Amino acid sequence: MSLPPSRPQPPDASTSQFLLPPATPTVTKRTVGSYLSYPLWKNLWQQAARHRYWVKGAAIAYGIICCFLLGSFVAIAAATLWSPVAQWLSNLLEPWLPAVVAPLEAVVTEMGIEWRLSHRWWLFLISGGASLGLWCKVVGLTQQIIRSDGDLASHLIPTWQQRAVTGVVAIATAALTLLMVGIVLIALPAGLQDSAEVSVMGLIQKLLVQGLRWSLAASTIALSYGLLYRSSQKSSARSTPVLPGTIFATVPWLATGITIKHHLATVHHQHWLFSAASTLTLGLIGLYVCTLGLLLGGQYNKLVNRYFPQSRSPQSLTQAPPPTFDSFKIQKRPYQ
Repeated sequence: MSLPPSRPQPPDASTSQFLLPPATPTVTKRTVGSYLSYPLWKNLWQQAARHRYWVKGAAIAYGIICCFLLGSFVAIAAATLWSPVAQWLSNLLEPWLPAVVAPLEAVVTEMGIEWRLSHRWWLFLISGGASLGLWCKVVGLTQQIIRSDGDLASHLIPTWQQRAVTGVVAIATAALTLLMVGIVLIALPAGLQDSAEVSVMGLIQKLLVQGLRWSLAASTIALSYGLLYRSSQKSSARSTPVLPGTIFATVPWLATGITIKHHLATVHHQHWLFSAASTLTLGLIGLYVCTLGLLLGGQYNKLVNRYFPQSRSPQSLTQAPPPTFDSFKIQKRPYQ
């Protein structure tokens, strides 16, 4: 008696998941509109409030101010040691702060006469070493805040390799910052300024020169920010981009620099008390805004990488299908 042929049964629900082909994961594309996503920016401000970036930015700005004060002692000591440095300082401050040039020259002359050469050298070396050490401390603190999302772990002692990297980054950022300040504060030639008031071609030439100046300054400070962001990343987060945060931090710096530059160009027409108070206040606010933008830029890089990860090719995302039941073999083990 022959049995009727068996019909193929549909796969069970418990085994159907092993027989279906795996779904291809979606590829996230990062576009220009991705950087303007509302959830991303909302999370950015929440992270800033959570990690108290407003307070930490003020602490870093305070350290930078102390570096600037020590740097002024270095400049004065260098002016008393080398006359070309004194002439260069006078030419640099004459277009923007003419009221400071005469007192500065009097101080340099008096120190050159009354102070010994060894004392001036000691002032130059001590103030220079202190300013460089404080700058390294500020850069190290900034790296620690960016690396640890604002949660400073005081029990973690940095290694000698991290200290060496911080020292190299501090020297590089200091050199780039001085280069940026020189690009911004160097005045235009007198002939170019006079021609700008007479002819239209002179005005166009002046605008082109100003555009080239600010482009070079923005590129220099962006290079400094990018170097700081890249050196602040953990070894497990090397794929995190640094360009979005660099652009984010450069924009407030560019707005602050243009505002302060315009203020310095018109400050000599005001009373000296108002000029000094307004310049000091605007400089402190601008420094705080730039420092806060630097910290927010580091967090912005992490959020961009979290919300919009870098897209990969579909071939790299395709996974091999899971093994079927036919690939399994039953091995008979000897009875013991």
